[in-house]
Amino acid sequence: MLRNPKWCIVFLLLSWNIEAGRRQKQEREVSLKNCEEGSHELNECEERCECRDGQLTNCFRVRKEFTNIEINQRRRYINAYKTASMNPAFKKEYERLVTLHTNTPNDLLHNTPRIFFPWHRWFLVEFENLLRRIDCRVTLPYWDWSRVAHHWWNASDSKSFWSSGDHGLGGNGNTSNDDCVEDGPFSTEKWRLVKQTGGGCLRREFSFDRLDGDTKHLKRTLALPVDRFLEFEGIVRDIYHAQLHDWIGGTMFDPMTSSNAPEMVFHHAFLDKIWLQWQNGGEDYKNAYFLTTHDKLLPSKYYSWEWLDSNNLPGQVKVIYED
Repeated sequence: MLRNPKWCIVFLLLSWNIEAGRRQKQEREVSLKNCEEGSHELNECEERCECRDGQLTNCFRVRKEFTNIEINQRRRYINAYKTASMNPAFKKEYERLVTLHTNTPNDLLHNTPRIFFPWHRWFLVEFENLLRRIDCRVTLPYWDWSRVAHHWWNASDSKSFWSSGDHGLGGNGNTSNDDCVEDGPFSTEKWRLVKQTGGGCLRREFSFDRLDGDTKHLKRTLALPVDRFLEFEGIVRDIYHAQLHDWIGGTMFDPMTSSNAPEMVFHHAFLDKIWLQWQNGGEDYKNAYFLTTHDKLLPSKYYSWEWLDSNNLPGQVKVIYED
């Protein structure tokens, strides 16, 4: 029997998610019998598909901006994340994914352009695959911090990324308690880091400094031509990527623990969106740099060039981002 109330809640949430997914699947199966040829419909896992000859084909996972989606969708994602990290049925795989990041040499992963973009694109799909085993309607949300670059730490709005409600990430850590987060669904009383990253509480130590990557800066970066890929990549990796990790601090600051911070996935999903937006400039943009490299995405079996086309990723995965 489950004697721990915390685990009872987790299993109840998982059961509710599964049942809700079944109901939506049945409803969509009925409606899709009459789908219009060439129209776009959502399948039972809320992928965006084309209707061809009465069948749904060419289905894309749709990743959305976290602060723009409905509260119940935010809760659904957070519940799936907590289930993955706490439920014994999924925790081993969650721990494996967290340690993929910590075990990849930091200099190779973060201090050169060689694998930064494709490695994290692969990692995001791996992480998303795990969450979709729990609830197939879940995709990775992203956080567009460029819109709030001058006050990214603000948690006064209930829709804020850092909201203390069950649909937010919680806020800054308590300086008098080792910077442990004490509010939200990942507070020290509700959630712990895995032992592979040292265990203990989720820590944050906000630096209340503006991010360089505001909407104007980002627009200029996205306008860089294909022959300036290394400049584009360097801005994203060395400025956009590094600043948010550093400014959040705590668990996010250290490469050996950052993959265990819930906000890490949101941050890297937005960086992947930025890369994809730049790639959409044309075929040369999509294939820039990595077609000429032969680096493997350790510890996977894949090469960088296999993760350039988000319309055709390994495992028949297709990804689009919704603004």
